[in-house]
Amino acid sequence: MAERDRRNGVDAQILGRLRTLAWLSRDQLEGLAQSLEAIKIKRRQPIFYEGQASDRVYVLLSGVAKLSFLNRSEKVLVGLVGPGEVFGVSSLLPNATRPFRCEAFSDCLVGVGRPSTFVGLMLGVPLERFSRTLDVTVGRWWSMLQRYTNFVGLTVRERLAGALLELAAKFGANDARGVLITLKLTHADLAELVGASRQRTTEQLIEFEHQRMIIRDGRRLIIVPDRLRNLADYEAVAPPARTAIAPPGSIRGG
Repeated sequence: MAERDRRNGVDAQILGRLRTLAWLSRDQLEGLAQSLEAIKIKRRQPIFYEGQASDRVYVLLSGVAKLSFLNRSEKVLVGLVGPGEVFGVSSLLPNATRPFRCEAFSDCLVGVGRPSTFVGLMLGVPLERFSRTLDVTVGRWWSMLQRYTNFVGLTVRERLAGALLELAAKFGANDARGVLITLKLTHADLAELVGASRQRTTEQLIEFEHQRMIIRDGRRLIIVPDRLRNLADYEAVAPPARTAIAPPGSIRGG
């Protein structure tokens, strides 16, 4: 981890000049300023890594940061973060880990705080209640974003394996042979899901069946998770780390 220049607290006037936080009351701005630790991070240095526990929330005070997704050896740029944006908000979800890597695109000044304090100051509610609400409302859309980001650079075979694992996690029932996907899906449905032709998807399903990665039970599929998981490029059976979606320009992922 790169060496960082840490400061004690943030100036409330700096926060008040940020367009995305200008709606906060004076008391909220002062409370938020006192709760944040200011950290200077040099260009190209990491702010956090994917896979880390999400236990802090960030406010970009100056500079530009970037969020990226590491897909094998390929780094996919998810988006840029500008001054005033709140990011690292996977910390607002229960038991989450960082889905993205965040690095300084230019020299940055970042305010770092605890999620419970942030939610309490901004909304006046306990973090646990807010987290549960996010998890059952907008969390599913974040899962979709992660899935499509992960698809970049994967083959149809790998995308289909990941999609079947995800379907089993959401619509699966335990079976002596594996996990039965209770949802009735056509080959055309699966082709749309993974962005491939129906013919290519059918060919791949037949190959999976020959390799005993899936088993047909009438019109339903039974998947063998361990075999598919070895093929898929990511762990789709476990619910992915998720974060909140907020008004454009105010809150970002990570």
